[in-house]
Amino acid sequence: MAFLEGFIQSVVESFAFISNDKEKPGLIYVPSTSVAEYRIAMQKARQKDILLQRTSVGVHRDDIDIVMNEMPFKQAASQGQKKSLLFAMKLAAFNTLKLHFGFEPILLLDDIFEKLDQERLKRLLDWVCIRNNGQVILTDTHHERVNDALTDISLPFQLINL
Repeated sequence: MAFLEGFIQSVVESFAFISNDKEKPGLIYVPSTSVAEYRIAMQKARQKDILLQRTSVGVHRDDIDIVMNEMPFKQAASQGQKKSLLFAMKLAAFNTLKLHFGFEPILLLDDIFEKLDQERLKRLLDWVCIRNNGQVILTDTHHERVNDALTDISLPFQLINL
């Protein structure tokens, strides 16, 4: 839970940066059981879990509720906002790894041009490549888009056409 508090905050900050502070989602950790009830819930589920050969109680059953403008994110968000949230989570993971290991990880981004507008794309690449000195491997079906996006923010890059 302590990890998630920081991680969720990092996701919200990354999303705000990508959207240029125009939007701010709410992420709320929803545990499947309380700490006090965890042992009892595990004991109650033991026989069922043995029969099913899987665990029905634990952190894998926890969830994160995501809202935007007080509505469920799935219903309220556009495709671009959903993609932005995905990238905000990747940036939060990038931050976590950078803090833990002391150097920037390589970020793999697949098909980032599909749902992001040009401004969000530019801010994402700026955050990773310029502000955080990170390396990125991008995939896309149109090499012109990649070339234009990276040229636009004055980054050295290498295109590999397959």
